[in-house]
Amino acid sequence: MKHIILLFCVLVSGWLHAATEDRALQSGRLIVGTNADIYPYVYLDNQQRPVGLVVDLWTQLAKSAGLTLDLQILDRTELARALEQGKIDVVAGLNRSEEREKQYLLGPTLVDVYSNVFVHRDLNNVNQLAQLKPYIVGSLRQSANGTALAQAVPGATIREFALQDSLYDAALQGEIKAFTAQDRLSPRYARYKELQEQFPLFRKLPLQKMELTYAVQSGRPELAAHLRQAFAAMPGGFTEKLERRWLSGISDENTVLVAMAEGNPPLMNVTPNGLPQGLLVDLWQLWSEQTGIPIAMVPETTTQGLKTLRQGRVDAHMGYPVGPQAPADVRPVWPVYRLMSSFYYSSGRQLSTLQQVSLPVGVFAAASYLDKLRQDFPALQIRSFEKLEEMLRAFERNEIAGFFISDLVMQHRVLQTNANAYQKLDQPRYQTELQVLVAEDAGKLAEQLKQGFQAITQDQLEAIEKRWLTRPETGYFNSFRQQVPLSDETQQWLKEHHVIRVGVMANWPPMEFVDADGQFKGVTQDILTKLNQRLGVELTAVPYTDWKQLVDDFLAKKLDMIANMADTEERKQQADFSLNFWPSQWAVLSLGQTAAISSMRELSGSTVAVEKDYDINLLLEQQFPDIKLVPTSHYDESLEMLQQGRVNFAIDTLMVAGGTLRKPEYSNLRMHLPPDMPVTPSLFAVRKDYPLLLQAIDQGLRTLSEADRAEIRNRWFLLDVDPGLAQDRIYTLVLQIVGAGLLLFAVVFFWNMSLRREVGLRREMEQKMRFMATHDDLTQLANRALLQERLEQAVLQHARHQEKLALLFIDLDGFKAVNDNHGHHVGDELLTRVAAMLKHCVRKSDTVARFGGDEFVVLLTGLLDRDDAALVAEKILMHLAQPVQLSVCQAKVGASIGIGMYPDDGTDPQSLLKAADGLMYEAKQQGKGQYRFSRDA
Repeated sequence: MKHIILLFCVLVSGWLHAATEDRALQSGRLIVGTNADIYPYVYLDNQQRPVGLVVDLWTQLAKSAGLTLDLQILDRTELARALEQGKIDVVAGLNRSEEREKQYLLGPTLVDVYSNVFVHRDLNNVNQLAQLKPYIVGSLRQSANGTALAQAVPGATIREFALQDSLYDAALQGEIKAFTAQDRLSPRYARYKELQEQFPLFRKLPLQKMELTYAVQSGRPELAAHLRQAFAAMPGGFTEKLERRWLSGISDENTVLVAMAEGNPPLMNVTPNGLPQGLLVDLWQLWSEQTGIPIAMVPETTTQGLKTLRQGRVDAHMGYPVGPQAPADVRPVWPVYRLMSSFYYSSGRQLSTLQQVSLPVGVFAAASYLDKLRQDFPALQIRSFEKLEEMLRAFERNEIAGFFISDLVMQHRVLQTNANAYQKLDQPRYQTELQVLVAEDAGKLAEQLKQGFQAITQDQLEAIEKRWLTRPETGYFNSFRQQVPLSDETQQWLKEHHVIRVGVMANWPPMEFVDADGQFKGVTQDILTKLNQRLGVELTAVPYTDWKQLVDDFLAKKLDMIANMADTEERKQQADFSLNFWPSQWAVLSLGQTAAISSMRELSGSTVAVEKDYDINLLLEQQFPDIKLVPTSHYDESLEMLQQGRVNFAIDTLMVAGGTLRKPEYSNLRMHLPPDMPVTPSLFAVRKDYPLLLQAIDQGLRTLSEADRAEIRNRWFLLDVDPGLAQDRIYTLVLQIVGAGLLLFAVVFFWNMSLRREVGLRREMEQKMRFMATHDDLTQLANRALLQERLEQAVLQHARHQEKLALLFIDLDGFKAVNDNHGHHVGDELLTRVAAMLKHCVRKSDTVARFGGDEFVVLLTGLLDRDDAALVAEKILMHLAQPVQLSVCQAKVGASIGIGMYPDDGTDPQSLLKAADGLMYEAKQQGKGQYRFSRDA
């Protein structure tokens, strides 16, 4: 009987548990409801399948919960009813609110959603939410964005739409000038490109931050608890990866997202169609090319860019103004530029000091000198602004007396169009350093950024400034030639250690040697001289004749640095090493009768003398183990062994070997330059307890341009550095040379006459070959290669002078019929006639190119407006409208022309060609015989 009762209790307990267990957990099927018109959170792809951040999140969440996901797409208005009626188990995503906390069992925050108001590009006066009041703002029905806007802008006119596409249609038809949306516009919209052009990303205004969560019926606590546990068990960093993929628009996880402060030409700006451009943009793109790491730029205001970095929505800030204290939660990585800011005021006023100002003074909210300004002028009223447009408008309304702004931005943004309206005070002026910023915990990225920027050469930096500055000689990068910008900490250290002792060799010409007057000279000394000038220090050379003694003194800290020391593993434990300041090309010396050496492998089995302390010894042992190396104490010993036949070859640097061959006593030697000979760096070794000195030396070495190196190379590679040549030997050599010259004069004279003729013929042939390589054989017009070359040059020139250029992409209409009906020879005749006509329609300074087949491209430079390009296009169409008389028929053709404008349609040759090509096809589709610009041009 007891066993029966016990069995009954077990059955009843199991029945009660099954009855109380949540039906979703019991069935293993989780029904999740969502609407599908919130890009990029949930939307339908081309196959009408739901995709997006929320879809990916719930796919993983259901897997973590051990349930099968059944995703139901419902209308926004049906979701709440479906949850109440039990048709769905969960609402996939909604905004957390107090009302919903009472109504449902809400889950944890899935992601933070930032809603925005997208403003039409023509509303330049709208830079704050409050300025939207005169306009109709669109919003989706039953969206939290409409409620948030009504609270932020009391009295705002809000028009609701049932569908996202209906809202977008109204925006393009001009019925609304702004609308609420999430981070991005939906590319699934049919007219997405047009919408993006009229409502660009950089014109959006932040509205509110929302916590995206999910909702379960209040009577289903077991399901709610199970889902919470499943969310907590999801893989670490999963939601962050989803946000990066869906909210940034970048699917490649390796792409670095960079926030850029738009509206700051020539440093950072965007074209009307949203393309980033500017000096810092080019600098970052160069970083990307050199590191192989792709980047994507996100236009923001300066302060908003800092916020998105802190939120983890971007990886870095392109260049943020950093003062004595860096912003919280981020770390400065690299100083990319330095600016000077001044106070600008009306040219109609007379001011001598800032104390005379009674009205407030405008300053950017992110200005790094704001605290210093308050400290210097405690009585000054300061009004901060996010954007220059707001500040200029306040100035025009006489709300502020003037404003502080970078001289560089003022020159390019304001003074070019309104030069006579402003003047500036000589004092005060404040320095601003723009720093690359990353998140505080982004150590790996910080190191990648630092190494990438360090690798950019002085020549590359100056080339970027020449592209963007009207006076590049006054640029920040150009100033490195006079004074390297050092941190306050480094400058203070150099003041305390002004004289730096550098160990060098006294007998290694032309790299390092002491001349007959006891003066230390050579390549190393020239490098030290330039570093002294640019760092403001005294790097003093201390010559040694014994390398071992030099190293011992360095280890004993009697020297601070050593020049030309190899960074072997052993020495890395004893010293830190600088950047490579002089790549060493090595040469092989042999007796004169030795045959030419084309590879180091030809030395296999041979004896080769090399100074024992050279770093090339290890490389030779590793790469060419069959060579028998004979270590020597110094270079003179190597030469002596070679002259005496005790070794087959000797090795030293190209500069040293070249100097040797210029000495008469070594005229019996021959130099070889095998292409597989290793190239080694020339480095400075620095004391390990002097890290700031190493930092300063590296900064100075980075400023050495190719012109600096060429100057040093020419001085020591082309001149004889041995001052001890006897006078009688000189006279003998002179007599020998003169005698040989007289004997050969007659032969040379007649040979020279024939040579001139041959050179003339060769030059003529080279010119023909050059023409053939850069011109089309049939039409004699420029070909693609020459067009590309001229287009690249034109883009650089027009970027620097901020001028416009146009690219006309021309496709002939009716050419195929002529070619098919009358043959290729008639088609070729028509192309030749059209080419001549096109050249007639443009200036000599413009370029006409045959792009291929019946396609031509015309490059128009130095334009004032797009109307100039339109006149040329109309002229071409007018001439083509006339019948063309050919040898066998009269042909009538037309053309479809697409016109790409710089910088509106692109800032590089590829994007301009692509834009013009696309516009040409648009013109052809709309009826041919016409030209077409983009809407932004």
